[in-house]
Amino acid sequence: MVAGALVATHPYGYPLPAPPLASRIRCVWGQGWRVARRWARVFEALDALHPLEPLGYLGTLGVEPSLQGRGIGTALLAHWLAGLDREATGAYLETDRRENVAFYTRSGFRVLGETEVLGARIWRMRRPAASDGRPARSVLESAPSS
Repeated sequence: MVAGALVATHPYGYPLPAPPLASRIRCVWGQGWRVARRWARVFEALDALHPLEPLGYLGTLGVEPSLQGRGIGTALLAHWLAGLDREATGAYLETDRRENVAFYTRSGFRVLGETEVLGARIWRMRRPAASDGRPARSVLESAPSS
């Protein structure tokens, strides 16, 4: 069983190249034109908001539901971010789950903005680059103490 997966790019890896034509045809055949058009609209709407500077892009982070809450997602994210920190590169993601905003904030991401795509609220989040190879500070660590 796969416990979790993280799919991401390194700087200059976004946008991802289009899949081969045969794969696109199989996808359309399996899902239908209506679903394929909806996914195209989602991609186009989010692509228009994607930052222009080179950033690592987190496309997917998921953990088997029966294994959630055990630190697997946090470990996968930390490993990917450590590689970006070594390169002094920031990161970017979108999430459609409100509870994920707090999860990503704990790793140093901050909300850039919210948008709505096909009726779904999307939070766009960015994590700054580590300036000297050290991990970027989280929003909580960089907030002034009261």
